Amino acid sequence: PFVDVDGASGLHQATEHLIERGHRRIAAIAWPDDSRVGNERLKGYFQTMQSAALAVNPDWIRRGEGTFEFGRLAAAALLDLPEAQRPTAVVALNDTMAIGALDLVRERGLDVRREFAVVGFDDAPMSQYLFPPLTTVRQPIREAGHKCVEMLVTLMAGRQPAESQVLLSPRLIVRAST
Repeated sequence: PFVDVDGASGLHQATEHLIERGHRRIAAIAWPDDSRVGNERLKGYFQTMQSAALAVNPDWIRRGEGTFEFGRLAAAALLDLPEAQRPTAVVALNDTMAIGALDLVRERGLDVRREFAVVGFDDAPMSQYLFPPLTTVRQPIREAGHKCVEMLVTLMAGRQPAESQVLLSPRLIVRAST
């Protein structure tokens, strides 16, 4: 039995949003290769890019720890690419990396949204108070917790839950960073 959030759907929503905004060179700031959750989220990015017939430059995929510092390093590497290869937007697998990227983009003097869009994942409480406020994917944390407790109580009572595998849908929250 499990309760999880559909990370692939979240990255699909984020990537599709950027494509709808006119971006064609979209990068991803991701966790290391051995992250099951990270790889699941990246599936949504890759599938959406493929469905839109958009190529993914291997240099656009930056993998590392989910920290502010790594978000800055990844954004710097992306912005240092030759202009013809440089992405115009990035999706990050968590808000912390996205905030690091946002910080670096502003430090470089680029207009976040118009010149380089940033999307995070989690909808951390601080995301709405950043400058600019961060577009991000909101996970249904309260619902996930509620379903986990329900499932656990049912299992502890020796019964099988009505649903033993629950995959919840996240939702894109559009703010000023895209």
